[in-house]
Amino acid sequence: MPTTLLVLTDFTDASDQALTYADALAVPLGASLVLLHIRREPLLDTEAFNGHIQYMSEGEIAADLACRSAALTSSVVVETAVDSVAVAVQQAVAKYRPLLVVLGKPDNATSSDELVASTPRTLLRATLVPLLLVPVGATVAVPPARVTLAADGHPFHLHPEVLEATRQLLLALSPTLTVTYVAKPEDSDNCSASLATVQDSGLASAVPAVQTHGVRNRHEAEGILQAATETRADLLLVVARRRSFLDQLFHRSVSTQVVLQTSVPVLLLSAKD
Repeated sequence: MPTTLLVLTDFTDASDQALTYADALAVPLGASLVLLHIRREPLLDTEAFNGHIQYMSEGEIAADLACRSAALTSSVVVETAVDSVAVAVQQAVAKYRPLLVVLGKPDNATSSDELVASTPRTLLRATLVPLLLVPVGATVAVPPARVTLAADGHPFHLHPEVLEATRQLLLALSPTLTVTYVAKPEDSDNCSASLATVQDSGLASAVPAVQTHGVRNRHEAEGILQAATETRADLLLVVARRRSFLDQLFHRSVSTQVVLQTSVPVLLLSAKD
């Protein structure tokens, strides 16, 4: 099946930037785009979170989708759905088998933390597809040349579908891959254990060589973002463990804190339990 990227749009600035990013990313992947709009449940919309959903007519939706499609360099298929986010994305994933699901992340100043975190959490529950979040205002190279992978030194295993999609992405992009480990200020920031877990996961074999970069920070999420800055990352890879990202309260999850605070695109990889 041809390679596709599934891009969700609600016609906001954040989703427009995600679409632009996906269009540029599709070139080295030889991919086409599937542009999905879910009616009556605008994604990452502050009014929707408060129970006030902005409705658009079918004509308005069709016109906005046509306008955005016309500006793309990649071939695109447009889909609309009248359903929940989870069901609509599940159906699109089953139909198109995308390599990635791409979603815009709005400015935290205009959206609540719970809203920003809830949609990625829903999508990771709904599918076994890597989820790429593109923050509004992100200014990084596309396609990414420098990728930083956060690893905490504990073993992790990705679902086969997630591993294969991520390996395909890394093989196509051939970026500089850096594994980072965040240690407490009083501890060693040696990355040997973290590197070993990445190698055991199968991800490291997708790139010619892997670098390491340790940081010290009392807060793991802050340390991950510090590492992204210090390694000049264009893309941050984060393993989302179900027990933390999906099951605990959103503010306790390191993955969610990275999502909330990042100004760099983040690729969330769903790990097995």
